[in-house]
Amino acid sequence: ERGHKRGKKKSSAFRFIRRLFLGSVLFLFVLSVLGYVIFIRPEVNRLRGIAYDKLAGSNLKDLTKRADTVVFDTDGQQLGTINAGHFVYDKIEDISPNLQNAYIAQEDRNFKTHHGVDYKATLRAVFQLVKNRGRITQGGSTITQQVVKNTYLSQEKTFTRKIVEIMLAQELEKMYSKADIMEIYCNTNFYGNNCYGVEAASQYYFEKGAKDLTVEEAAMLAGISNAPSRYEPVRHPDLALKKRNQVLKSMETVGYLTEAEYEEAIGKPLQISQNVQKGTDEDYMNSYALYAATIRMMEVNKFPFTYHFQTQEEKEAYQDQYEEQYNFYNRELRAGGYKIYTSLDPKIQNILQETLDKGLSKFQEVQENGKLSMQGAGVIIDNKTGYVVATVGGRGTEDKYNRAYLSYRQPGSAIKPLLDYAPALDLGEYNAASVIDDHKFEDGPSNSDGHYYGAVTMREAANRSLNTVAWQILDGIGIQNGLDYLEKMHFSGISVKDNDALAVSIGGFTNGLRVVDMAKGYSTLANGGVYSNKTCIIKIESDKDGVVADEKTIQNTQVFREDTAFIMTDILKGTMNTEYGTGRGLQLKNKMPAAGKTGTSNGSKDTWFCGYTKYYSAAIWVGHDMPVEMPGIYGATYAGKIWKNTMDILHEDLEPEDWEVPDTVVKEADEKSGITDYVSKTAKQRG
Repeated sequence: ERGHKRGKKKSSAFRFIRRLFLGSVLFLFVLSVLGYVIFIRPEVNRLRGIAYDKLAGSNLKDLTKRADTVVFDTDGQQLGTINAGHFVYDKIEDISPNLQNAYIAQEDRNFKTHHGVDYKATLRAVFQLVKNRGRITQGGSTITQQVVKNTYLSQEKTFTRKIVEIMLAQELEKMYSKADIMEIYCNTNFYGNNCYGVEAASQYYFEKGAKDLTVEEAAMLAGISNAPSRYEPVRHPDLALKKRNQVLKSMETVGYLTEAEYEEAIGKPLQISQNVQKGTDEDYMNSYALYAATIRMMEVNKFPFTYHFQTQEEKEAYQDQYEEQYNFYNRELRAGGYKIYTSLDPKIQNILQETLDKGLSKFQEVQENGKLSMQGAGVIIDNKTGYVVATVGGRGTEDKYNRAYLSYRQPGSAIKPLLDYAPALDLGEYNAASVIDDHKFEDGPSNSDGHYYGAVTMREAANRSLNTVAWQILDGIGIQNGLDYLEKMHFSGISVKDNDALAVSIGGFTNGLRVVDMAKGYSTLANGGVYSNKTCIIKIESDKDGVVADEKTIQNTQVFREDTAFIMTDILKGTMNTEYGTGRGLQLKNKMPAAGKTGTSNGSKDTWFCGYTKYYSAAIWVGHDMPVEMPGIYGATYAGKIWKNTMDILHEDLEPEDWEVPDTVVKEADEKSGITDYVSKTAKQRG
């Protein structure tokens, strides 16, 4: 009887648990349905409506010819065209079957049989996503879905966009044949090195038409378009070769290659021609304009730009997302049909180019690739507007490599005001009259002149460019606090390894920094600590959609307090005005007030001068593409003189203008040193 009662209790408990479980499932189901109806369905309908409009009004002719993208200068005059004569649309019969097979084997093995969506592949991708805790290791998109994504949808990575992508892929299959879809796919992929579409890529990499691609050439192109920045073979031949061979293995696996053909193909080396097609006007101004326009399109479409990472995994995941988005908008602009209005000023560009060329004219040694060994780059910003007005990427105008925004170089001491001194002032930890002991370190930096000066003020240390003091100051405020300021000014290239490396205090970064970022940083000091997110893009117009980007959404950020920027500027005037300043002799004509800082990396491999007036900020870099020591050359030697000569010309007809002392700044004696200097009234509250 007792056993019977226990059985009843167990049965009742089981029924209760079952009801609870079923009730929970039902509750979650109802909650999901309500969530879909309230939140997801309206967004799905919105995106679907936009995409369906594009789909309904499109045909293959729209993709075969679009007007060139045109770039305009600050006066509305045409600077150049992007992709003129470069993009050629290939019909499917002019695209090698080798490439088509490579794409099917690598990207979508059921391409010929599915109706736009491969649900098995999608489920496998979801399973891998869960298994790898949210890290994407396997794609689930078909070639048709990729055509939809590349041609008809934005690049935002959301659940709702994915739903619309799946819907439209099935519609696209009803409108076009498999051959048409493959044709669109091959012509809308980006292959790196300004190659939009398979014909441009075939001509650039192999000097042949797309219909003549061999198996190994086709496999390389199929691998590149998966992630152009990572696998393009000019800069990353080892990765490109590895990816090519992976594609070849996929082709063998599905039966497009025999084992013997596979073995023969993987045994062949990469043979790249780099056959640059004529017709584009991608000089320094146009190449920077295209880059900046791409970034602006990403901003308008809410890409989450990030500049500082705590783990390598975090950075790599971001980089994959960045490359996908960047390549999409870059190839969209290259495909034509846009007008890019910029702040670039050809007159200022020519002044900077001519001054840089003249300043380095004594160096005529040539590299194996035919480029001059000694190189330079510079960027000028109009401080009144915040816009970039000139960007010179190298000596002469024949070299298309724009070092102003593509090259990452060690900034040396030029980074100290932005990373060490200004943050220390801003946090209230130090002031201009704070005294620091300049002494030799056992496991730290030495000063460039080999001398140590004992007790020195921050002002003197900055003017003398003392490494030991900068090192101590960043150590005192914390590396992360200093890097946070660079992050606010959108410095790219900061490595995870830099997070705990005090060497960054004197310019020892893992990857280096860009000229354009240094110019923007110094312009922030010139403008009372306010960082402007402007590049050179004023407006972007689409032939189809009208204005797609303008100034309205550009934001300014108060990075440094106004009093911090003023005191830092006053200190940096001493670089040129004091007898011990590292830039003495670089004062501008007509007593034009100016502030600046020299920069010289270890072994003088990179040399800089960054400086500004109320009117303009300019950053100049001088060095070699492959870093080599330059004995006897420092920041003031060539970079400084190029900066001075350029700025003298720019300011010829301008009235001298100085920075006004903010209400929050007074001159008083430092409590510890007793030395009188500028100090912020609110510094004590922050320190």
